Amino acid sequence: MINKRQHFYWCSIILLILFTGSGCTKPGVTTSQTQVAYVSIMNLAAYGSPVDIFFNGNLVSPAGGIAPGQVSTQYGQLKPGSYTIDFKKTGTDSLLYELPASQFDTTTFYTLILYNTMAGSTAVSAVRILDNFSQVNGTSSYYRFFDMTPDAPNVNLYLDGSIAQTNRMPADNVNDQSYQQFLGISPGDHTLQVQNAATDSVLGTQNNYPFAAGYVYTVYLTGASSKGLTLNVLPVVF
Repeated sequence: MINKRQHFYWCSIILLILFTGSGCTKPGVTTSQTQVAYVSIMNLAAYGSPVDIFFNGNLVSPAGGIAPGQVSTQYGQLKPGSYTIDFKKTGTDSLLYELPASQFDTTTFYTLILYNTMAGSTAVSAVRILDNFSQVNGTSSYYRFFDMTPDAPNVNLYLDGSIAQTNRMPADNVNDQSYQQFLGISPGDHTLQVQNAATDSVLGTQNNYPFAAGYVYTVYLTGASSKGLTLNVLPVVF
């Protein structure tokens, strides 16, 4: 199951200078009636240290930074506009990666992902993903799968014992937008497993995870082989 200690609430880290002053929404609710864009963050760089995040030079992350493995549980509300996003080693001016200026549009959902680019290396990259919920309805459940560890270079995803996706590569969702889209499945308990495509060895499993009708989930493999890989399921609240 999900380690709740690896989650953080955007409401505790947003700066009023950048984000709308509407305050925190109750858990499980993200959308607002005001003119805002929506942003979530996933620090999936297992080989690394906590990071500070800056929007146009303004710090938006909490004291102590965002640790490897931490993900936001719901979207933060951002004033629409153009933003340059810097990821820095917490408490320093050491720039790890910069996403150049890009537009964040009203009522549009985005996910920022920081990830390692080479096995065993602290080298990182980052990507901004557009989250498209236009096909979501109340009768199906939806998921997408990301391989976000460079220690698993070629994997297959199994759903209830049947192969669902083959030959997935680390961070292939960065350049292939089809992997960013959500796929419909029947609601109910589902077992997910990721295997090495060459050896069939099991890298991570989620047993009987409850997929609810009308809900959306990001399934992702992360971690370092020296410490163990983990298959995670993150409900996407929008």
